[in-house]
Amino acid sequence: MTAPVPPVLSLDAVSRRFGRTVAVDGVSLDVAPGEFFSLLGPSGCGKTTTLRLIAGFERPDTGRVQMLGEDVSARRPYERPIGMVFQNYALFPHLSVAGNVAFGLEERRVAKAEVTGRVARALELVRLDPDEFAHRRPSELSGGQRQRVALARALVLEPPILLLDEPLAALDLQLRKEMQFELKALNRRLGITFILVTHDQEEALVMSDRIAVMHAGRVEQVGTPAEVYEAPRTAFVAEFIGEANFFDGMTADGRAVRVAVRPEWLDLHRPGMSPAGETIRAGVVRETIFLGETLHVVVVLADGQAVRVALRNEGLLTKPLPWAAGEPVEVAWHPDDAQVLAE
Repeated sequence: MTAPVPPVLSLDAVSRRFGRTVAVDGVSLDVAPGEFFSLLGPSGCGKTTTLRLIAGFERPDTGRVQMLGEDVSARRPYERPIGMVFQNYALFPHLSVAGNVAFGLEERRVAKAEVTGRVARALELVRLDPDEFAHRRPSELSGGQRQRVALARALVLEPPILLLDEPLAALDLQLRKEMQFELKALNRRLGITFILVTHDQEEALVMSDRIAVMHAGRVEQVGTPAEVYEAPRTAFVAEFIGEANFFDGMTADGRAVRVAVRPEWLDLHRPGMSPAGETIRAGVVRETIFLGETLHVVVVLADGQAVRVALRNEGLLTKPLPWAAGEPVEVAWHPDDAQVLAE
């Protein structure tokens, strides 16, 4: 029987206060070697403070941080086996690209002959030709190129753990999407553990092996992208990741519950035409929202609740929707598609 692989990073009931504000409240996490792990949540949820605790820029008030099986809670950032890419890249404007990438190696007194080769390899990893870019200054680079230099500067240290603090936030949409796939490919190719902080749900879903969804300083749920999207444990997770409709109901034993159903798991039918065995709510169409690939039909139920039903756009110009504002409809879903939420 194969022994379990020990985590490369463990947070054990870590907390951090700033005055009366509890920024991180008893967070416990294990991250596996080579995993792409994301801390996801809105502003003020504690994800950035958690990353700073991992990096060593903050010290935990309680709990401990372990890396590679050692307690590093009291160690400074440069004493930890990490590399870091900051949101603003933090490049030195007076240094060349090569100088920026080499900075950490020189601080560690790596031999000059070795530095040159490692800098060139790091630039090649992020698809920057050393012959073309090594002598440029950051001001001569595009935003995407500066992001790659910041990444190369972290990777050249060959850290077991790479911390990414919203590194794609400053990029335009198309470049951001391209870099998402490049980061994921680098993670797979190098076998380095990537820990990403982001508020972008799509970014986390695209890149991550697992996601920790944070809210009010705590971890609400940890799981694969499919788990946190398709089986959210709380109303916050259901609402923050994607969209969700919420319904109150009763279990077979008479217990009141709240359930979440994704818009794409709902169907629309003419009154009396919903399939047997499905949960049905009667309502009236209020409006249709055009979203490109999908269309959201907003239906107001008898109790006044507005729900969204997502339909695939099959071409409105040739196949207009049969649902007009003011029409009576039934919203239906299979019981298995309703996720019961924790209280």
